[in-house]
Amino acid sequence: MTTLTIFEFEARKGQGDELLTFFKRILPETRRFQGSKGAQASRLSDDKFIITAYWDNESDLGDYLSWREERGDFSMLLNFLVQAPAITSYDMLDSV
Repeated sequence: MTTLTIFEFEARKGQGDELLTFFKRILPETRRFQGSKGAQASRLSDDKFIITAYWDNESDLGDYLSWREERGDFSMLLNFLVQAPAITSYDMLDSV
């Protein structure tokens, strides 16, 4: 079953453009990661963003998050943020 994950980010004041540059660097890798069905970034304001990502299943998301943490990408990401991102996952309902 496909999993939809929403990552919510709030950049520190004045860090929105730097966070956007970071997303531009990492999202192509996200889209190529095993089990990824795509990822898209959206911007609400200068400092608020979401990334929506689709995964073949929840375990692919777990592998991805572990990989990002091992590489140090989460530590780098946190430098731009007010707080850790909110991450919410949903099972897609194909029959609805």
